[in-house]
Amino acid sequence: MKVHFKNIALSIVSAVAAAFTVSCSAGKFDIEMNVGRTLLIYLAADNNLASYAERNIQEIMEGDVPYYFNEGAGDVLLVYADIRGENPRLMRISKDAYDVVNQEVLVEYEPHNSLSDSVMRDVLSYAARLFPSSEHSLILWSHGTGWLPEGYYSNPYSTGADGAAVPLSMQEDPFASYVKSFGQDSPAGAEMDIKTLAEVLPVHYRYIMFDACLMGGVEVAYELRNSCDYMIASAAEVLASGFPYKSILGDLIDGSLSSLRSVCDKYYNNYIESGATVALVDAGKMEQLATACREVLRNGGLDSIPGLDMDSLQGYFRLGRHWFYDLGDLMDRIAPDETWLDNFESAMNEAVVYKRSTDAFVLGGYEQFAIKTFSGLSTYVPNPENPVLDEYYRTLAWNQAVQMIR
Repeated sequence: MKVHFKNIALSIVSAVAAAFTVSCSAGKFDIEMNVGRTLLIYLAADNNLASYAERNIQEIMEGDVPYYFNEGAGDVLLVYADIRGENPRLMRISKDAYDVVNQEVLVEYEPHNSLSDSVMRDVLSYAARLFPSSEHSLILWSHGTGWLPEGYYSNPYSTGADGAAVPLSMQEDPFASYVKSFGQDSPAGAEMDIKTLAEVLPVHYRYIMFDACLMGGVEVAYELRNSCDYMIASAAEVLASGFPYKSILGDLIDGSLSSLRSVCDKYYNNYIESGATVALVDAGKMEQLATACREVLRNGGLDSIPGLDMDSLQGYFRLGRHWFYDLGDLMDRIAPDETWLDNFESAMNEAVVYKRSTDAFVLGGYEQFAIKTFSGLSTYVPNPENPVLDEYYRTLAWNQAVQMIR
């Protein structure tokens, strides 16, 4: 089976934002409508995932699409698509009275970087103003690299004695085209980090779902704790074919807790042979989890990290990119006694309301890594020390809350 990966370095930011130009009269659409729920799927596919984005749009149109309405309340499905070789566009997808599914282009833009902060903020804000619903939900679809600083996953580096950047040698990935990461926009390969992402989100979302690699980290969930009620993400990589939109679209629009669990179940079952991790996180419980982790670290756990056997600690990475380990496995190994561990496990069970994983992550018929334990969220572990990543990690809200790196 040919597979590609999704990685969001959620490094969705570009140093230079392209002009946000609309090819139609904005005034035509500045009409407030009373709507029920609005789901926006944001596809940043001006990259090697373009064909998968087109396929996912087709799957969306074959799913449980909401009906169009002229007056009164109703649900709205929006798709923003920035696909390589095409002008970016914001579309509404709906059924008419004859059950025919239609794509209505609301705005067509001049080419721009969909991962710049100004563009993403403008697209999301415009959609929220156009359809001021009682409940907004957001899916972020692209390449993804968790909490890492912009560009680091693809081009990792350290610093020499003189402070200059020294590239780290990494094995070339034979499955690079199999998976997704969050946030990559061509031609410059622009990305957006999670701190910027949290800043550009214009409304509070019922849930944010990452159809992108490695976004199921505690650092991501904590950074977005005030932006949504729930988060769906994978601690490991995500195959480029993404979530099974035809079967989950109705659940995504419904947005209830049981429906979000169903989304996770269907994702897991879709990739049970090739491998998957997926978790549903209650963002409102992230402060409690931070408190529990901080107490473990403060009461002796931090001193235990340098002595860890990192090869036996559960990881969710390949090719030596050892920046994503299981949070529960880490705490289990460094907690000074059962009291602190019990407090952590209680907080973790409150924060992660659904989790599921296969026994291994497999690509091209080969096991990439075994999954012996899965707590639902990954974490960075500063062992061995990495001056570049450690310094960046200090700036994250999660580290400021738990003091993993001081």
